[in-house]
Amino acid sequence: MTTDTQAAAPELGKARLRKEDARLVTGQTNWTDNIVLPGMLHMCFVRSPFAHARITSVDVSAARAMPGVIAAFSGADFADEQGSLPCAWPVTPDIVIPAHPPMAVDEVRYVGEAVAVVIARDRYTAADAIAAVDVEYEPLPPVLDMRTALDENSPKVHEAGNKCFVWPFAQGDIDAAFGDAPVVLERTYRQQRLIPTAMEPRAVVANWVADEVTLWSATQIPHVLRFALAAFFAIPEQNIRVIAPDVGGGFGSKLQVTAEEVLAVLVSRKVGKPVKWTESRSEGNLTVHHGRDQWQRIKVAADRDGRLRGLSVDLLADMGAYLMLVTPGVPLLGAFMYPAIYKMDAYSFVCTGVFTTKMPTDAYRGAGRPEATFAIERIMDELAAELGMDPLEIRERNWIKHEEFPYTTIA
Repeated sequence: MTTDTQAAAPELGKARLRKEDARLVTGQTNWTDNIVLPGMLHMCFVRSPFAHARITSVDVSAARAMPGVIAAFSGADFADEQGSLPCAWPVTPDIVIPAHPPMAVDEVRYVGEAVAVVIARDRYTAADAIAAVDVEYEPLPPVLDMRTALDENSPKVHEAGNKCFVWPFAQGDIDAAFGDAPVVLERTYRQQRLIPTAMEPRAVVANWVADEVTLWSATQIPHVLRFALAAFFAIPEQNIRVIAPDVGGGFGSKLQVTAEEVLAVLVSRKVGKPVKWTESRSEGNLTVHHGRDQWQRIKVAADRDGRLRGLSVDLLADMGAYLMLVTPGVPLLGAFMYPAIYKMDAYSFVCTGVFTTKMPTDAYRGAGRPEATFAIERIMDELAAELGMDPLEIRERNWIKHEEFPYTTIA
């Protein structure tokens, strides 16, 4: 089957010069890790090897005694001043938002969670010294499968339980749409957990002088970060300057207020010197917020000629151990994408956010919307196969036509 095509825009197929290319290819860039300040120190983190464990003791004395080490701190040393990392998107009035300390104090809830920090004159000394920090753990049962995390007998990630929120949305009479539909198709799709991997690892330089802070960070959101740090440290926003130099990719992974950014500022205040942290690639795989991680149960009702009647989506979304900046909102962005280009009589969407003992999830390349697009287009293909129709024909029968715009979708 064929469909109408429009003439290609004149820009298509032509190379377009970018104004930044000359600077990039001649090495005139300025990355956060290139920043060097007088007297600057370097910090490295001791991270949990357990997905879930109680911290029984942290001894940093041997690390402090090593040549070149300036200081070492445990989470307990910062317990009264490190606060909680922010979640800026509470999606329901009764959402559970657990405290999220930048450095664990009593309990770790994912592999890679920071439990101590070592500050030294160079990054290699700091990296060597973290091996001298003695941490004793009491392992606890992990919660790794969001599908069983809501079971009554499941171990708890947080005392309040493993359910973070339930967010429903519905338009039209979904029962009528499915009740006498000639065709009902149900499928379950898995959106895998993934790790955003930018070319440039995360890096931060913090310099606290008197009551003013300058922070260089490979961040996508310097203004949001500035606002968050002002609230975190209870100082005027005008006393904080956040500089985002060249950023070597982000894909959403640098759209965050991270533990390392907060701790860099806190450590700089403690030691009275500028401090730098640059993650290793393996460290980034553990501690950059992850993406996606959903189970999508999707049902579609249709007539024999392929016309859609209704769509039902039951979404299970893994939050990980904590809520980061927009963690709970990401799967909800997909709610309006499932039926976005198709006409139907009714639509139902329910998302359940679940805590597990894994790195928190957050925005990654499209932030909830590519997952929804995959699911609706996949089930449209399967519906076409069920009805013996051309996949393009079934889409053309249901999509919103140009002449129908402006059009209010069912969502």
